[in-house]
Amino acid sequence: MLRKAITAVSIASLVFGSSLSSIAAADNQVPVFDDLKEHWSKSEVEYLVQKGIVDGVLQNGQPAILPDQSITRAEYIKLLVSARQVKLAEPAQSSFKDVTSSHWALKYIEAAKANGWSDGYEDGSFKPDNKVSRAEIAALMVRSYNLRMQEGNTVAFEDTAGHWANHYVNVAASNKIVEGDTVNGKRYFYPEKAATRAEGMAMLTRYLKTTETGAKDPKKETPAPAPSPAPAPGTSGTTSGGSSGSDSSSGSDSSTDDKQNITLGPEEIKNTIGKGQPVEGTDELNNKIALTGLNLSSFTGGIGDISVELEKPNSVFSHVSVPGLTGPVVEFSTNGKTFASGTLTFDVAKVSNKQNLAAAYYNETTKRFEFLPTAYTADQGMLSFTTTHNSKYVLIDKESWEQTFRAHLSTVVDGTYKPYIDFAFVIDSSGSMNNTDPKNLRKTAVTSLVYGLKHDPESPLKTETVTVAKSVYEEGKGYHFEYPTVTNQVYSLSDRAAIIDFDSEVRTYATFSAHSQTVADAVYHIDSNGGTNIFAGVREAVKLFDTYGDNGQRKIALLLTDGQNNFATTQDDLNMLKEAFEKGITIITMGLSQEADLSLLKQIAEYTGGMYFQVQTADDLEAYFKSALENSYHEDKDQDGLDDFYEKTAGMMLENGMIIRTSTDPLTGKDTDGDGFTDLEEMGQPEDMVITADMMPEGSALVGKTVKVFKNFKSLPTDKNDVPKP
Repeated sequence: MLRKAITAVSIASLVFGSSLSSIAAADNQVPVFDDLKEHWSKSEVEYLVQKGIVDGVLQNGQPAILPDQSITRAEYIKLLVSARQVKLAEPAQSSFKDVTSSHWALKYIEAAKANGWSDGYEDGSFKPDNKVSRAEIAALMVRSYNLRMQEGNTVAFEDTAGHWANHYVNVAASNKIVEGDTVNGKRYFYPEKAATRAEGMAMLTRYLKTTETGAKDPKKETPAPAPSPAPAPGTSGTTSGGSSGSDSSSGSDSSTDDKQNITLGPEEIKNTIGKGQPVEGTDELNNKIALTGLNLSSFTGGIGDISVELEKPNSVFSHVSVPGLTGPVVEFSTNGKTFASGTLTFDVAKVSNKQNLAAAYYNETTKRFEFLPTAYTADQGMLSFTTTHNSKYVLIDKESWEQTFRAHLSTVVDGTYKPYIDFAFVIDSSGSMNNTDPKNLRKTAVTSLVYGLKHDPESPLKTETVTVAKSVYEEGKGYHFEYPTVTNQVYSLSDRAAIIDFDSEVRTYATFSAHSQTVADAVYHIDSNGGTNIFAGVREAVKLFDTYGDNGQRKIALLLTDGQNNFATTQDDLNMLKEAFEKGITIITMGLSQEADLSLLKQIAEYTGGMYFQVQTADDLEAYFKSALENSYHEDKDQDGLDDFYEKTAGMMLENGMIIRTSTDPLTGKDTDGDGFTDLEEMGQPEDMVITADMMPEGSALVGKTVKVFKNFKSLPTDKNDVPKP
């Protein structure tokens, strides 16, 4: 989980005011706090007191702040919730196993979770009474105020490289919320050090003051600084909010106005930019790349000004999907120093789709990806691209990127969402099915669905050609399958179905057909013998859609299994799920019995935008198959004016190629993020857009074609803090 503990934090009710309206009371009288008279945080704390955010406590009859005492996670949450003027509600129950209904901070913690500031730990806990670290506060500030990297204000700390909060600390530093300490000319943040009350209040004050003075420009963004060296032990008590004499050193070991050419190989990169560690990273599917070469021409800075940070895509594009994005997002910065051109080389040998990758940079102004000339050296597994500026860079699978646009070229047919579907039934035929489904009810369920596929009886008939399995007995060889083709007369507008059988191996018993009898006959070839190779079945389905699928129809695979995958899940398997999704293939999974691989089946469904069903007994199979089928057709259950299937599954494509998915809950799905604006009000309706050359990798055949995209997109329907601007 990317957010290790951004769950973070508030200060006890005696210290931080609970009035949400008092933040505007700029003329509140500030009492005299004896423990602040000579304290470095005096002005920062008094600012919050004047705003009515902080009240203080009584100690020996005198008002006090206790600035050097530690602050708990729950306490800081209350501070931030109060400062953000969040409307509080009495929660019906706690979202965290260690926050009881009687905990004083429950409503503040639930408010922070509802606003997407904190998710808790992976074990379902929040640890409200633990001391909050400096890293957690920095992360919470960045997330709650949606802060971005500020141009020209980058700061590199020596002890945050590889830390889960590195990005958040860097962003907070660029917004001048944190400073850290300078020790022997190097900057340290001490991310795991327990924060004091003064430190927590100082971070908040610094940000609030910038919003009043207009000191920051959130429209100007630059990449975060690169990973810094391993943590250096520090006992200094100076804080992110203190007046500790921190300087503005960037940590550069070389700086000059003279232009120079710099060439770094793998070892130099490791020893300089990486500070002893390889500069490498992965995406959420563990596609790994590593920086192995860097060339800068006419560079006005030194090696210490160069940073290359590799971040997981979901930390950069948290509410949207980027089709084909492979590997981490590359944040390249030269600390404001200029250069004529820079070439970055990456080892992509461990990426399965390496030959299809093209580099692109994300233009913060236009909010579009712009593709760059990309060179791939097959024998070395190396990929290079050249740029002239600092930015965020990504590697995109060209085929997946184009496939997503192709899928949206025909999201509508004659003004109507695709009404018909190609179904691939991927059915487990392993030996364990003799026990979990002794009556072969899975065959009965699939057959029932096949005879219930939809069609338009007013549409003209056409001839289809189907490859089907035929059991043949041959003297001396016994039974074996042959695969002849048959032709049928079918309605031209109709659902189609295909049958795939998998155990240790995989077989396609019928390619896509709208002829119910043909498909039903193929169903009964499914047996119960062998092991369980789930991904063999998935891979066969993807291949079948590629070869026989109709792009005028939607693509849905229904996968049923009763056991554990007997074959190790590989990187290629995970990449295949990504490929399937980008080709518009949705996989609905069903686990028959408690022995089914619940985690894997959920993963397959999640990666492809499908659903997972837990089926208790074979007797329930027909009902579950019917439910899955009914949920596959186009509807607008939440009545928000947007087709539910595209909101959640295929995704709503923006004009920059990014995909947004929302809820299809028939009761609450109309306003996914609960911000008071319907999904339709935030997304608008799709419109035609002509694909231009700058939107595609070089040589794309899609240039000039018209695609349906959401050009009237106003705000993210999945982010409560992002609402349509007046």
